[in-house]
Amino acid sequence: MNIVKRTTVFILLLLPIVCNSQEILTGLASNPHIFKESRKKQIDRNGQALRLPFLEDFSGQTGYPNPELWQDRQAFVNTGFAIFPPSTGVATLDAINERGEIYPHASSSPFPADTLTSRPIRLDSNFFYHRRMLPSDSLYFSFYFQPGGGSKTYPSNAWERIGDTPEHSDKLVLEFGYSTGNIVFGGFIYGEYIVEKPYSMGDSIENPFFPGTFYYLDSDVYTGQVIMIPADSIFVEEFVWNEVWSTEGFSLDEWLYENPLQYFRQVMIPITDEQYLRNNFQFRFRNYASLDIDSWNGNTIVGWSSNCDQWNIDYIRLNSGRRHDDVFPYDVAFVSPSTSMLEEYWAMPWRQFRPSDLAEKFYNELCNNSNATQNTYYTYNIVKNRQQEIFTYPANNENAAPYYDGGLHTYPYHAFPDIGAEIVYDGADSALFTVTHTYGMVGINDECPRNDTCVVEQKFYNYYAYDDGTAEAGYCLLSTMTNPQASFAVKFTLAEPDTLQAVRMWFNRTLDDENVDYFTLMVWDEDGGEPGNVLYELPSQLPGYAREFQDFVTYYLEEPMAVSGTFYVGFFQNHDVQLNIGFDQNSDARGKFFYKTAALWNESFYKGAPMIRAVVGKSFDHSGINHNETENITVYPNPTSDRVFVKSDSPNTRAELFNAFGQILDSGDVGNNGFSLKRLPSGIYFIKIYIDGKFVKTEKIIKR
Repeated sequence: MNIVKRTTVFILLLLPIVCNSQEILTGLASNPHIFKESRKKQIDRNGQALRLPFLEDFSGQTGYPNPELWQDRQAFVNTGFAIFPPSTGVATLDAINERGEIYPHASSSPFPADTLTSRPIRLDSNFFYHRRMLPSDSLYFSFYFQPGGGSKTYPSNAWERIGDTPEHSDKLVLEFGYSTGNIVFGGFIYGEYIVEKPYSMGDSIENPFFPGTFYYLDSDVYTGQVIMIPADSIFVEEFVWNEVWSTEGFSLDEWLYENPLQYFRQVMIPITDEQYLRNNFQFRFRNYASLDIDSWNGNTIVGWSSNCDQWNIDYIRLNSGRRHDDVFPYDVAFVSPSTSMLEEYWAMPWRQFRPSDLAEKFYNELCNNSNATQNTYYTYNIVKNRQQEIFTYPANNENAAPYYDGGLHTYPYHAFPDIGAEIVYDGADSALFTVTHTYGMVGINDECPRNDTCVVEQKFYNYYAYDDGTAEAGYCLLSTMTNPQASFAVKFTLAEPDTLQAVRMWFNRTLDDENVDYFTLMVWDEDGGEPGNVLYELPSQLPGYAREFQDFVTYYLEEPMAVSGTFYVGFFQNHDVQLNIGFDQNSDARGKFFYKTAALWNESFYKGAPMIRAVVGKSFDHSGINHNETENITVYPNPTSDRVFVKSDSPNTRAELFNAFGQILDSGDVGNNGFSLKRLPSGIYFIKIYIDGKFVKTEKIIKR
């Protein structure tokens, strides 16, 4: 028996990508999507065992694996990390747990990380022949996997790496298992014990939780030290797991050098051992990861305990009646999500939209996974505000060659369809266009029809966005000057003058929040194609983190400011803490963002889009609000050092207190107690006020 030792482990950065000592890309130290999902009520995963066939391609999902097929929630289902998967969507195993955080036991040596475990599967019966399953029924298990990942750049076929390549000491493992039905000893529940006198390694002490038994020490202990001693026994259902396949880490480049076009490697495993022909057969993938410690030119990049060692898994098939050469599923599929309707942005203000903002074409990645040419069709339709169908693309039939012979299906009517819809601004505050792309076999259904549809929502709201809303990496600036200064700016161009209300940012969270330090929110005009004069600055801002996945933190300007033409928003810092902005590596905004760590502005070296958005337009929606109601609302005292009160003559008045990051701190009906700011740091806060559920006004509060 061992004493549980309290050990401090120093975990540093996944090897960052450093260019010219000024820009850095890191992995993500957390996954906010998974963190959000982890707070939801868990779905009951108990139920009847699954029947064959088992087919999972992870299409149409984001976040946790489908609980109808999977028992655990550690893998991250996404469309961002993998390059050229068999179909859109993969399950990524990495160094982040189901709460979206790096594993607390993570270290620079290989450690067990994620697990992806199937629900029980009926392999005891062959339901097609209505008899028990036999080894001769030709059961095969197959899957595709890819180390690391990558992204594409349109319109060329260039691609860049995303994620982190597992080292040779890392590992991906597949295990088959089953429950024996026996109850066995599973370990102990440990309790705290305060040592009464010093002991040496090898000594024994009587276990206070089990009188008459003794606990042997594997290290020296001192008086008053708290150690953990077995306090109770745990009995569990016995489960047998056998490793049936594994691979050490390797780079995708190594594999592609010998196997062109095979971005994913397929594994086929026959199931002939009768021990698995049970009514509770399960399989699971596990990975071993290792964190890297890095420094550059003697400068340690502190605080970046980052995600690493990604393995992307896709297209898992288990069925009887298969053959050893059954490696080509009868399936055509979308390989990745389609692109934005807009030439430059993923989202933009509806009022600023002009027909010239539309892209000429969509770019679709389509493949034929079978080993024979298939007659395929493609079409898309566009629906405005979820109810008005405004365009349907004429369906076109075309033969699609097998992927592993000729690559992706590139017939232009399918892969590069024209955006033929007429999009017209209608004077509304916003608009939403839902684009549904459909690709399939003519006259027949393939093995996996769910990957034949791709849905993209085109948002025209009150902000500009180059990013798609999901970060694959973090972007930061490293200044090596004695008195470090750095600036970062993102470019936006208006079609007509407007009002800048706020800037939204998505900061990557790091271990122990070591990237948190003050910055100044900045707005510049343009001078010769780069940031020019300072138009606005708001000092003493801190990186913030929204409560929900894909929710950006909003930094409000003290007063809305008029802007026209081209302007830039971003930040200035005068310290060497590496602020970490989310970086979308599946979009390409190069030429639209700039950095400065010395006297001159530079275009970024990296392909991607920083997750910084400019909010323009109306301050608030006053529709249905009587102007007199706002005059009968008083917020006092302001400034304050303790409590702030809201007085209203109108019934049903409700207020929300939030900070400059857009995080709600308190809310409730207006009453006599008000909101307490006593424990909050000095700075700027905001109170939003609603009457009868309708927004009325926002008041800025200064906490002294």
